[in-house]
Amino acid sequence: MDSVLSYVEWRGDLSLSQSPFNEVDNLIFSLLCYLPLEGVVPSPGKRKILLVRAAEKYFAVHPMPERPQKAEHAGSTFEWLFYRMAVSERYRKMYLSDMVSVTEEDGAEQFAAMCIHMDRKNIYAAFRGTADKLVGWKEDFLLSCLSEIPSQKQALLYLTDIGERYPGAVLHTGGHSKGGNLAVYAAAKVPAAIQDRLGSVWSNDGPGFQKKFLNSRGYRQIRGRIRAIVPESSVVGMLLSHDNAYEIVSSSQIGLMQHDGFSWEVSGTHFVQKEGLSGQSILMDMKIRDWLESIPDKEKRKTIDTLFELLAASGATTLTEIRKGKLKVAAAALPQMAQLPKDIRDNILDFLILVEQLSIRLGMESRISKTLKSIMPQDQ
Repeated sequence: MDSVLSYVEWRGDLSLSQSPFNEVDNLIFSLLCYLPLEGVVPSPGKRKILLVRAAEKYFAVHPMPERPQKAEHAGSTFEWLFYRMAVSERYRKMYLSDMVSVTEEDGAEQFAAMCIHMDRKNIYAAFRGTADKLVGWKEDFLLSCLSEIPSQKQALLYLTDIGERYPGAVLHTGGHSKGGNLAVYAAAKVPAAIQDRLGSVWSNDGPGFQKKFLNSRGYRQIRGRIRAIVPESSVVGMLLSHDNAYEIVSSSQIGLMQHDGFSWEVSGTHFVQKEGLSGQSILMDMKIRDWLESIPDKEKRKTIDTLFELLAASGATTLTEIRKGKLKVAAAALPQMAQLPKDIRDNILDFLILVEQLSIRLGMESRISKTLKSIMPQDQ
């Protein structure tokens, strides 16, 4: 089955006038935003750069990529996507602009965005999703207890600025993972004059929102322009509340790995549709919701802050480092876990057990929670 990579390779000779912007193009723009193009794509207020020129500039200092053996969320895959876009009739003459990137470990903030000028009238503002960094995942969890997280504030400022900077353009916006949440949030909050110019708003397996937001006037104004897409076994896209207006697509991966947009199956100019979510996705959605609802509101922020402090205690800054060094993480977390109040410690252990259950379902090995629980005092 085709993927976004084969779509670019085999359909990239068709211009937008021959085959209009579609849902697959949306995901491609969202994935391109993951590539570290800071210093290549001009920052706000500076001139645009042709996509093909941006690729020449990027690959002048990075090795030319080879086609990956399989399409997956990896640096080489993003580079190959960029390369194929640069040699395709469809994308090479598009312009890139307004690159912004902010990462603050202490402030639990990870934000990046850029604009893809599809033609003279249509701009796609792409928001970067949660990469491998712990700071990005912490922001995802803070969505459950804060009315507005730092990157949402940045997204609103960014889309407002883009709307004012390009007053005659039709604005499209979207992102993958957390980037999809940011796009919807910003679109619902921008001034009415900019909101009226929104053509489409895309959330590609992005987390949901608190119910108060879904009932807001701004969200209701754009609801009909939102395209929320999730894979059959979505976990990230099921976080928090949705209004259930989402499309379900097929993936070549299983379980949590379906979050990888490169695995979404493509047929022509559309994703392959599925009739409903998998039982695993529904079950994990229920488990995560139950865990969040079991924690009193006054404890949620403390629990999330503590959880990520423990994960970072080993010196790890990414999920990959944690997966590779499970025992190191457990050893580093042990002294701090023993000093925690029992209610916070129990909340964290419950979450680690939940993650372990998901790992077992996916055939992955995880022993962090079992190791910690077996040696934790039970009466503190």
